Amino acid sequence: MKRSLLLTVALAFLALGVAGWAVQSYTFESSSKIWVEGTSSVHDWECQVAQFAGAVDAEAGENGLAKLSGTTLAVPVRGIDCDNGTMNGKLRDALGSTPIRYTLTSATLGAPAAEGWITIRTTGQLTIAGTTRPAQMEVKGKAIDGNRFRFTGQHALKMTDFGVDPPTALLGTLKTGDQVTVHFDATVSR
Repeated sequence: MKRSLLLTVALAFLALGVAGWAVQSYTFESSSKIWVEGTSSVHDWECQVAQFAGAVDAEAGENGLAKLSGTTLAVPVRGIDCDNGTMNGKLRDALGSTPIRYTLTSATLGAPAAEGWITIRTTGQLTIAGTTRPAQMEVKGKAIDGNRFRFTGQHALKMTDFGVDPPTALLGTLKTGDQVTVHFDATVSR
């Protein structure tokens, strides 16, 4: 009787431990891309996010991505490059030195579609220039294999919602539009 009870308890702890192993932490591969697009009174512009760090907590299942339980991302403002020294300076003046941060708070996965892509409805917290706001995004996710996932999407936001004045130049004759769109195409691996 005691042996049977001990075996049952041991199996229960083993089952709990195995269930906890299913979600793994993945880091961004060097091929991952994040870029920002916007407008101005003169021309449209694009800046590349050359430096960022973070992790994605996900679980692979039989049919691909089974769960997305966490994402953290940090972008140093100096890690954004607009390929124009003046624009880089104006951007850094506007954003300050506090890193841009994103933290996922919830994710709801849809059913797998063509080629294994899954639509994921996400909610998170986005911090820019020290101001934090909720951010809802529709993300596409796909398991490349059991050790790698790919995520794509975009998020439009207004700089003024984060207390950032859109940059200007040439004595105010060049004005940056308030709305920008952040795009990403990221691959993560264990």
